[in-house]
Amino acid sequence: MEKKPLSSGLKKFFGIGDLGFTLMSNVEVFYFAYFLTNIAKFDLGTTAIIMTLTSTVDMVLSPFYGGFIDALKPMKWGKYRSYLLVIPPLVVVLYTMMFTVIGTGIVPMIIICVAFITSHVAWNFSYVANIALIPTISTSPEDRTQLSATRGAYANVGKIIFSAMGLATILWVGELVKNPVLGFTISAFAMACVYWLGYFIHFKLTSGYEITYEDAAANTNTAKKEKISIGDMARSLVQNPHLLVLLLADVARWTVNFVCAGSAVYFFTYVANDVAMFSVYLLVANIMAVIGSYSSKYVAAKLSTRTAALIGCYGLGVFLIGCQFVVGNITMVLVVLSCAQFFLGFLYALMVALYGDASIYSEWKTGKAASSWVMGLSNLPLKLAIFIKGLIIPAMLASVGFVAKMDPATATPELKAGITTLFCTIPGATVLAGAVLLTFGYRLTTEKVKQYQAEINARNKIAE
Repeated sequence: MEKKPLSSGLKKFFGIGDLGFTLMSNVEVFYFAYFLTNIAKFDLGTTAIIMTLTSTVDMVLSPFYGGFIDALKPMKWGKYRSYLLVIPPLVVVLYTMMFTVIGTGIVPMIIICVAFITSHVAWNFSYVANIALIPTISTSPEDRTQLSATRGAYANVGKIIFSAMGLATILWVGELVKNPVLGFTISAFAMACVYWLGYFIHFKLTSGYEITYEDAAANTNTAKKEKISIGDMARSLVQNPHLLVLLLADVARWTVNFVCAGSAVYFFTYVANDVAMFSVYLLVANIMAVIGSYSSKYVAAKLSTRTAALIGCYGLGVFLIGCQFVVGNITMVLVVLSCAQFFLGFLYALMVALYGDASIYSEWKTGKAASSWVMGLSNLPLKLAIFIKGLIIPAMLASVGFVAKMDPATATPELKAGITTLFCTIPGATVLAGAVLLTFGYRLTTEKVKQYQAEINARNKIAE
């Protein structure tokens, strides 16, 4: 099946689903712990058990979804598109159950844990299939960058919308129905429905771009090529040094994202001593991230995806480290951090395109198309970074004498310096280390990828 050029609809609207996914997942990212302690009224021990158990299972399973998709028999709507149609309705039900309290004693705890694990298993199938479509429907590195940049922009728009809604809206819904638990349930359901609608739009936009079950059945060579084994998956990883380096660099990128997000409130409270400015920072930062995501495709078109990604890494690192030198001036802090967020959004859009190029290299090297396996591996750095964040932030705060509920006015110079290191220096140094890895380890240029794609197309034509 010869690939069609990207439609104007794909160029403009591929990413609507990621906007919905961001809205849905942010209810959990920002407020799941709050829901457990303040709304569901679980004690801290029970909350710790729920969060540790669920996040551990989620992390362990994260690398395998793409492999499952590649190994399983495709459904009738296509190997990847099918998951955008059949999975979201399940996610809506299961995700909503995460924010319920049914029964007493251990029953609600079991329900929430099961709902968390099963909803994440389901949504990861749809998430991986969604990003696996990028290299599948693209005809060139420029196409992959176009789709990745648009996707990144929509995802960051989702962050802006969510920051404007926030906890106040969820609590307001609870007051409206006179039940705070039901307020969270309704809010989670509503955001999950937006995700469902967005992925359905992706399903419709990509119609005709992927081999369907009928197409594959009519061509036994294609059907044979589509199915891959565990050995094929292993070879697509170990024989792809670019992918291995990319995974390590992506751990650095996601660690920066989560450590900065998790420590920002401490920075504005105890170092900048201006809590009100934290809300301004969140709004401005998300806007700058949208601009960065959208502009990345133009820079990549002029230079290359790899070069643009390196600019994003080095730019992010320089501005984060530079922030520690202007902490005495809140205006300069906002300016420097906004520039850092621009590069973080810039990089967010490009990393998926790099995975797409790596998947092309894997197919060229091994002779097996394993897009969802390669793209699905991008889930692993994200989960590892969440785990690393959970270690770094508490350890760093403890090392500088932080005490919960302490008065910001009593913050010692050592505490301020430690929080600044946590918020600026550690993330900045981490992403610069990732930039060095990409510089010397990820050598896939636009010219090479185009050459690999041309050879793959030639092989496929002979096979048909």
